[in-house]
Amino acid sequence: MFVSLLSEMTAQLVEWSSGWTYVMFGALILMIIMGTCTGAVATGKGRSMQWWFLIGFFLPVLGLAIIYLMKPAAPKAE
Repeated sequence: MFVSLLSEMTAQLVEWSSGWTYVMFGALILMIIMGTCTGAVATGKGRSMQWWFLIGFFLPVLGLAIIYLMKPAAPKAE
């Protein structure tokens, strides 16, 4: 019974998978990579990694271009 249920679920999964599934999964991976790169550059410039990760995640190319063009943050006076 479990084997037949598993094979039925697998058949549905294969049927559900299409070209768009791979495109969307690839886009998600690209967004995560671009967000991480944007956050890493922001950290090197003294900016918030979390905020710039989100900017790089939702606006991948634009966010990375903006952080590259920004000047490093001025150190805080104590």
